Amino acid sequence: MIYKEIEETDKVFGRTIKVSGGSFTDGFQLRDFHVDTEKGGELDTPLSCWIKNNCDGITVEEAQGKTADELEASGCVTCSEFEQKVNETYLDETEGINILATSNYHEDRWTQVSYGDYYANVYNEQVQLGGVFNENAEAQFTVTYGHKLGYGSRKDKRSVHVTKAIYNQYRNILLGPGDETFTFTKSGDLSGASRDSIYVINFSSARVREKLDEGNIEFTLSMTQADVTISQTFRDDSRFEAQTLRATGQTKVGRVFNIVKGGIADGAPLDEDKYALQPEGNLSGYGEGFGLMYPDLGIIVLNPYAIACEFGGQFERKFDEFSAEDQSKLPTDHENNVGRKFAWFGDVSPIAQEDDALVKGTERNHQNFLKLAYALKEGGNFKSRSTEYIPSKHYFIRVRNSDFNYSNNPTYVYQNQEAIDQATITSSDKSYWLGRVRHDEFVSDPKTYITTIGLYNENNELVAVAKLSVPVLKSFDTETLVKVKLDF
Repeated sequence: MIYKEIEETDKVFGRTIKVSGGSFTDGFQLRDFHVDTEKGGELDTPLSCWIKNNCDGITVEEAQGKTADELEASGCVTCSEFEQKVNETYLDETEGINILATSNYHEDRWTQVSYGDYYANVYNEQVQLGGVFNENAEAQFTVTYGHKLGYGSRKDKRSVHVTKAIYNQYRNILLGPGDETFTFTKSGDLSGASRDSIYVINFSSARVREKLDEGNIEFTLSMTQADVTISQTFRDDSRFEAQTLRATGQTKVGRVFNIVKGGIADGAPLDEDKYALQPEGNLSGYGEGFGLMYPDLGIIVLNPYAIACEFGGQFERKFDEFSAEDQSKLPTDHENNVGRKFAWFGDVSPIAQEDDALVKGTERNHQNFLKLAYALKEGGNFKSRSTEYIPSKHYFIRVRNSDFNYSNNPTYVYQNQEAIDQATITSSDKSYWLGRVRHDEFVSDPKTYITTIGLYNENNELVAVAKLSVPVLKSFDTETLVKVKLDF
């Protein structure tokens, strides 16, 4: 080994390298969506439970007087049944159990807000296997629902408006000072459309790396009702942003892009791709943008009303075809279909008051974010790429013609027993051979091979080792320049 101090001019700092790759554990595309809703999972919270209709023949009057323990003992309480409940009608006193009985249960059981009352994690594998947590399941992103007024969540003396907390959280993260409401694009209106409710897809920090790679986001939402499935793929418009801003005369501050219809491979979006446009009906959300993407934060915010208008209108057209063909095939709730319910926050009665014990959707499991989770799961397609910038330092190792031509490797010279042996063979003194170059031609024309470069700190401590792909011949006739790059 030969040591030499690196000159300051041979150090280059401040370089960065862009490294991109699939956002998900399994790569660029996520096809399997698993939400922790199995029995005993984290989403089975006291607030997520609802009262079954006519449980064990208990009347409304009897249910009103029972404690939470008594309701559970009678088999009245069921948890994590959102998939079934979302398409059922509101359970009122005419059907067996009224909201007072539901409130009675939550009054006793829901003493603190838990994780499943706010959001759900979406995993790449089944979360539980045989009742044991699957260690290979990794959270890919989180889905949640927020409402500026707290609709869609329980309000009681032991509770808070969880959806209001979610809305305020993302408002503080994503919006500027003084901006209280999320605003989405609107056809023909530069001021946009302000909405009090949002759905949010928040990527896991491990999946985002440093930022989402704009222009490489694509996801599909799919909903099914009465054997009719409506699917729609969405993407961000970052690749065509400059063109859009020129056409509309809009200005933009910050890195935020619109969510539009289409896939990554599609061309520039048309007007019908940018807004929820349903010529057959002026549904709420008509002409509004579908959402916003914040790539630097790994967050996608969706407009519930635009998506509900898009899907609701498509369902209604399909159901109108049923009506023309066979009235019996028409679903009873075709005007309030599963597409429209995507924006529904749970206001089951127009006379519901803010001080009611059960307000705005608790009886429907209140976990509205599961609507988005199940729509993504049924869509079965989420593509995303993430990018990170890795700081690099470059060291230029200059090996001039006069440098590193000799080696202090023990095999380069005679020493110890070898020197004694040579002295015995030649009948000469040991001191003549001790430390003498092994090959006489190397005395005037030495040659070495550079194989490894080590970087040391000022305390002579080895901090990095670089291996050359092939040994490099060095002599008085050659010079060598090696660039060592450190990424960290």
